[in-house]
Amino acid sequence: MQCSKASRRGSFAAAAFAAAMLCSGLARAVPHRPAGDAVVLERLAPATVALRRLRGETPGVKGASKLPAALAAARHYVEIGRTYSDPRAYGYAQAALGAWWSAEPAPPELRVMRARILQFRHDFDGALAQLEAALKAEPFNPEAWLLFASIEQVRGNVRASRAACLKLIPIADPLIGAACAAATAALGGHTQQGEQLLAAALTRPTAASNSEKAWSWTALGEMRERLGDAAGAEAAFRSALRLVPDDVYSRAAYADLLLDRNRPRDVGALLGADAAQADATLLRAAIAAQRSGDSGAPLLRQALAERFDEARARGDETHLREQARFALELERDAVRALDLARRNFAVQREPADARILLESALAAGDAKSAGPALDWLRDTGVDAPRLRRLGAQLALEKAR
Repeated sequence: MQCSKASRRGSFAAAAFAAAMLCSGLARAVPHRPAGDAVVLERLAPATVALRRLRGETPGVKGASKLPAALAAARHYVEIGRTYSDPRAYGYAQAALGAWWSAEPAPPELRVMRARILQFRHDFDGALAQLEAALKAEPFNPEAWLLFASIEQVRGNVRASRAACLKLIPIADPLIGAACAAATAALGGHTQQGEQLLAAALTRPTAASNSEKAWSWTALGEMRERLGDAAGAEAAFRSALRLVPDDVYSRAAYADLLLDRNRPRDVGALLGADAAQADATLLRAAIAAQRSGDSGAPLLRQALAERFDEARARGDETHLREQARFALELERDAVRALDLARRNFAVQREPADARILLESALAAGDAKSAGPALDWLRDTGVDAPRLRRLGAQLALEKAR
């Protein structure tokens, strides 16, 4: 067995010692015989468990001839993919649609499902094209308008996102409408107003799902973090995780708050044995382990490097932000980090994307390359004191 393969198995946080023993040649090459059937040999990642359970519950759904059945299966897979940030789930979702994936003409609900899958792959133009066609046929589709607004937020297009939210608010659950409006307001330089709007909405009755409520709490936490309210942000992230404990985005956002507050050991406790379930959480675990001097840090860094190598071999560029941060913080390769951050910012423009571009440009001593992020800061007016400070540092570097 090669060490690289051994280090990829299971949860790295839970199995770091065992993997290190194997890679160092200290483990004995004899078969292990468990004492009984109750002995746990390996703990599967939550996403793997959820996917296996779903595939077992929906036999023969792949390429279902009936569109409602195909859409129902695809919707379940997409929800798993969204929660665990697992690309396999989106592949299963497309497979569940079968011939419906490329069928034309297509009903609005099918186009919205296609858009969700394309959004995950960062094919934002393709996703928006599907949504535009869906909304032309069904102008009062709240799911389509919310997805449209979310994609435009990721692209940094405040005006288009605001327009979509205005269409959404009269036809959606009040919490969903408020979350959409608040996120767009924050991106457009009105974080305080957005935070107040969303905080109030979260106190009112809602028919939103736990997943939607967790998304709203996470958005609130990000706004509070930007406003410098660390305690309020932490409370919001905890509220999100009480609703959906395995949500990768919420866990990663909370981990970032802890890392920024110099609490790497708390990151380890937060992510626990499931840190390896997604690139985003494994990255935070690796950064936390390195900062705290954990002996398992090299193994985590190696595991992440292998994942990114495999993604590059597949031509997968959906996690360029994470790759840039890995290059900057764990490999100390500012030049490579800057290249990755620039390519990422050309596709998606959220505060985290601007931050890694600014930090990489500063570390590489290349203020000029930070231009797109600085232009974005000026054009959106986003409230982000940390980004403003980075911009000021780059301005000083450029003036020298």
